[in-house]
Amino acid sequence: MSLQRRLLLYLLICAPLVWGVALYFSIQRARHEVNEMFDTQLIRLARQVYATAGHGDPQGGFTMLPAAPREGAADAGESDVRDLAVAVWDDKGGMAMSDREGVDLPYRPAASGFVDEQVAGRPWRVYYLQTVDGRWLVAAGQGVYERDELVYGLTITQVVPWLLVLPVLLVVMTWAVRRALAPMRQLTDELAGRDAQDLQAVPDA
Repeated sequence: MSLQRRLLLYLLICAPLVWGVALYFSIQRARHEVNEMFDTQLIRLARQVYATAGHGDPQGGFTMLPAAPREGAADAGESDVRDLAVAVWDDKGGMAMSDREGVDLPYRPAASGFVDEQVAGRPWRVYYLQTVDGRWLVAAGQGVYERDELVYGLTITQVVPWLLVLPVLLVVMTWAVRRALAPMRQLTDELAGRDAQDLQAVPDA
């Protein structure tokens, strides 16, 4: 195999491979940033509910929060609040307050901070917060699939331009290798056409 073909083969293999590795780390970084952002939102949501529950008994019994707007409602925008859940339990495990999705959140009396849960057969990330007096346990959760959708959306916005540029990059690299090795190819052709007894010096050019 000629030097030119070897170089081209290495480049055509290594360029997509390096691109794939860079894409993998880009996805991991995007996932970290998205999780950090949504985790902060869950903490804030739990603290807001905590501020309400911490003042005493929520009306003395179970309270169901208003239902989420239906998909396509004018005030819903592009967000889907059905991917969020809130629940409050008393110290005996009785549910004191919840929204529609919060009813399915598991009661974890010893939990504190973030816990990965299975809610209705789907993975959720739930933040648990105990009130200072120990009377109430607040939980705010979000479906992991909502986060994955955002990560995949961000990834696609990066992948599509690179997929369009990659073939152009490979063509440019092929042209550059051929251009750089052109003098060597000319020298090879000249030497191949010489007689075996021709000891004339090779032209400097």
